[in-house]
Amino acid sequence: MTEQDRADFETAMGESFGDHVVPPIPFESANPHECCEAIWSCLGRDVTPELLASLDEAGIARLARAFGEYFESPEPSSEQIRGAISSTLGRWPPGSLDETE
Repeated sequence: MTEQDRADFETAMGESFGDHVVPPIPFESANPHECCEAIWSCLGRDVTPELLASLDEAGIARLARAFGEYFESPEPSSEQIRGAISSTLGRWPPGSLDETE
């Protein structure tokens, strides 16, 4: 994966999550970079479409908690997190980052 592919995926992921976690996450706080930071705090820096697609209910709940903790607000619902994941995967499906540089 190229650095540009990684940056484009992370932007799409941050935008998708920002669109889905407001409210309870405050609109002014849920910019793409901050949403990525919340995701990274839970899943690590090497998030991929495959990782997002593989999250089970416990993983989704952990990610929702991470958003609440990161933004110091009530956590978004599991449905909001699933919507954000679905939106991200619609833009960057599993396997889309597997190409060599």
